[in-house]
Amino acid sequence: MEQNYTWLLEVAVLIIMARVLEAGFARIGLPRIIAYIVLGIAVAGFRYSAGVELTSVTIALANIGIMSLLFLAGLESDLRQFTENMKSVGIVALGGVVGAVATSLLVFTLIGRSFNESLAMGIILSATSISITVKTFEELGALNTLEAQLVIGAAVVDDVIGLALLSLLHGFTVKSTDVIHVVVIPILAFVAWFGTAYLANMLTPRLFSMVSRLGHEASVVSIAFALLLLFAYMGSTMGLSPILLAYALGLGIAGSGYFAQRIRESTWIISSIFTPLFFIYAGSRLEIGELSRELPAELTTIILVVAVALTSKVIGCYVASRAIGLDNIRSLIIGVGMVPRAEVVLTAATLSLGIGAIKQDMFAGTLLSIPITQILTPIVIKSLYTRITPPSQIQTFPTPFPIQKPIQTPSRAKQSPPSKP
Repeated sequence: MEQNYTWLLEVAVLIIMARVLEAGFARIGLPRIIAYIVLGIAVAGFRYSAGVELTSVTIALANIGIMSLLFLAGLESDLRQFTENMKSVGIVALGGVVGAVATSLLVFTLIGRSFNESLAMGIILSATSISITVKTFEELGALNTLEAQLVIGAAVVDDVIGLALLSLLHGFTVKSTDVIHVVVIPILAFVAWFGTAYLANMLTPRLFSMVSRLGHEASVVSIAFALLLLFAYMGSTMGLSPILLAYALGLGIAGSGYFAQRIRESTWIISSIFTPLFFIYAGSRLEIGELSRELPAELTTIILVVAVALTSKVIGCYVASRAIGLDNIRSLIIGVGMVPRAEVVLTAATLSLGIGAIKQDMFAGTLLSIPITQILTPIVIKSLYTRITPPSQIQTFPTPFPIQKPIQTPSRAKQSPPSKP
């Protein structure tokens, strides 16, 4: 049987177009993820006009891209630091998640959406992407302030909570919800997440030391990537999101010193190539024909999704920040700093659309909320900081987590491998 190699052309064209569009967006100061979404929407338009779908190989590579991105995010963190100073950042993170879920349930059930669909929208909007917020704090010289460090720490925690809650959506559809799924799956998700991180932190240094004795450094990277795919598969068979354990595995391996650095560098290469494909794929899931036919009726929902994305985190994180003793302005800064949405939200929306947990209008609203939240957040934070005077009054705070800036090319400085016993 003759092989169909159309996917080779498809992947090549999408990667080239993504990089060209990304460069253009960077020149006008917009995040690169917006370029990928725009390209994905263009692909959706092509699907609608030509009736051509993305190949299964492209979709598979897109999924490898998003798993490697979450794995890399874990490798950039540290399990020990993650578990320290959890009280304050945990309260802020939980406030943001509760704010997103509660606001979504209130707003969308009032306009006639089902409880399950409203809950799914709240779970989707519970995650935060703070790259643009960190950049804003950095420009203001406020990266080591109390509010900045709380935002950075809380964003890590609420991503974990969001990924765990996302697994809840894999346990039921909008047609059926039972108490067992609602109670057991989130508990299973948290146990699996922390268990994976802890076991990886305890066992992988010894494993990689054994593998390195094979005499080929690439063996360690290969085994780490195989573990990533294995844990993603195990998560999916347990009814959890395949990406849930990717971050946990990376977080556990992060403590492996030299081996973690080597794995980080190789994972960055895989992620930089294939992650854009996932966001293009996500944008391509937009059904142009369905939206164009019912746009007047669906416009209200789209606007409400954007409004909830802009306000829910502010409300939840503001209340939580006030509860731990922060003043009004700093609480507002934290709330606004948690507003931006990007990778995890788009991932959750795409997976939710795939299992029928949300409809096309809510998905379209989620896509639209990403550029809007990314553009408005720096403007509002800079405005709020003008009300904190004088600069000497800015409080500093010991960093509870590593500063997580946008992923950049890792250092290529040579490191000596650990001495063999």
